[in-house]
Amino acid sequence: MVPAPAPIRLRPSPEADVPDTFKRRKRGVIYVRVSIARPDMISPELQVTHGMKLAEANNIDVILEPIMDLGESGRAFEDRKIEEIKQLARDKEFDVLILWIWSRFGRNLRESLQHLDDLMAYGIEVRAAREDFDGKTTIGRFAIAQMLNIAELESNQKSDQWKDAIERRKTNGLPHGSAGRGKFGYYRCNTCPPPERGKPMDKCPKCKDGILKLDERQRSYRDVYRRLYEGYALKGQSVRSMVLWLRAQKIVNWTGREIDAGDLYSILDSGFALGFVRYTLPEEKHKVITRDDGTTRTVRKSAHRDITAYLYYKGKHEAIYEDETECEKVWDAYVDRRLSGKDNDDKNHDHSAKYSVSGSMTCSGCGEKMHSMLRAKKVQRPWINGEPDPYDVLFRCTRHMKFKDCPGNGVYVTLKVAQESVKSWIGAQAAADPEGALSVPARAAQAQAALTGDNGYDDDLIRLRAIDHDLEKIRAKEDTLTDAVLEELISNDAARRKRAKYDTKKSALQLESALIKKRIADKPRIIARPDASAFSSVIELWDVADQADRRQMVRTLVREIRVNRGRDPETKCDIWPLWEAPPEKPGLRPAS
Repeated sequence: MVPAPAPIRLRPSPEADVPDTFKRRKRGVIYVRVSIARPDMISPELQVTHGMKLAEANNIDVILEPIMDLGESGRAFEDRKIEEIKQLARDKEFDVLILWIWSRFGRNLRESLQHLDDLMAYGIEVRAAREDFDGKTTIGRFAIAQMLNIAELESNQKSDQWKDAIERRKTNGLPHGSAGRGKFGYYRCNTCPPPERGKPMDKCPKCKDGILKLDERQRSYRDVYRRLYEGYALKGQSVRSMVLWLRAQKIVNWTGREIDAGDLYSILDSGFALGFVRYTLPEEKHKVITRDDGTTRTVRKSAHRDITAYLYYKGKHEAIYEDETECEKVWDAYVDRRLSGKDNDDKNHDHSAKYSVSGSMTCSGCGEKMHSMLRAKKVQRPWINGEPDPYDVLFRCTRHMKFKDCPGNGVYVTLKVAQESVKSWIGAQAAADPEGALSVPARAAQAQAALTGDNGYDDDLIRLRAIDHDLEKIRAKEDTLTDAVLEELISNDAARRKRAKYDTKKSALQLESALIKKRIADKPRIIARPDASAFSSVIELWDVADQADRRQMVRTLVREIRVNRGRDPETKCDIWPLWEAPPEKPGLRPAS
């Protein structure tokens, strides 16, 4: 058969006159993904090596460092760098995307094909070093889809295996997942080495069943657990006091880490020491989110869940009480207090300030309040008499931490510097003005108080009390109205009209109350300056007083402690007393 003649091209090719030595080689980018770090994983280095061999064999120049998604699942794309790769494709930064195998791109067939179509629409060629198919041909596209389909099948099979394993543990009364390695006050085996993160756990015939044992070897954790549960559930002790007790007893978590309030809540919320194992409610595991394009996907919810998000089953391990009825009694009391704390935090939790200057610190950049925090545990100094070292307590600008709009970019100061500044200021006040209330500055402050209308403060308080009394009367009338409706002494229409009148009066009173409270909050109170003897008394009591007493003394003298930038302790804090007008509040940075 005579071959068909070559077609006639009237327009010359753009590269017709370009010598082969000057033609641009294809530019490549290597993409690497590893789901989770484990001994049998395909290392990123191996994936990069195979990708480089493919590039060298096909005259492809790898122009960028490999783009890596380490610790990312192939079932989702939102948290990975696929969008970054697509942006490079839009900008014509490369020509070929190189993978190790197709499952590294994704284990979700539908979404994987969508992203591949987008890349190919931008003119990108996608190659896999170990499964190299030509995506430009029909057979190649079919083969790629089959490889992605197999990757999704493998992922679904692994998911089913995990679900079956979890169901078996639940049926056998064993805790979920990694909880079987150990828990506070419980251990797995005397002879096997302790488990290491990321490595398979050694098992012997004694511990193969996975049932944890209550630790009575060096310390009676039965007594520790009883003290914690009974103290919280039956005696009303605060979590903070129990954390301090644990630290004083040098009791740490089973991982060796010191226990803080969050850790203690997690330990007690599990109910493990009372004989329970818990599993998350099915509806609390995942949530559905809507993307910008209107499509939806299911994502895992945060692991921070409250005590009501679980189902509690009877476990096979030993509880701290031999009598199951006693375990249930203590657990019910614990749950009652734990749940009542959600609706009435002030009843069961202490939200008072912790340190001597809490509530008085303000930022010089924005004038907003500052909050305290502890340094990381690994750099903390030893605690002093059950309290953190003052150098480890930092006060930071709350506005900057929340919204990043502080004009001064936020300031910070240690509790040590703040306390020393207050103490030095009190000493200077005692020495500088022995006449106290009779001095010229004190009399000027009293005159300024009169000009600011401070005399109206008491009238506002009287009116607030009257509003509260009127609101109580309206609530009583509403209760009477409800009883009348239930007893059919009044029609529903008449009750509805009366309730509307009550709601109108109540709304007006609540609005007036809010305005008065705002007026009181905005109106600075200027007091008479105390005598020198008052300052001397504070200095004498300062070193022996605890944080709460110091705070009370500071608040009777100080209106505001404004923190400046810089590290000089002498100029770090400016103190404004209650007998002087408050400083002007700086403006906030406009929102960008």
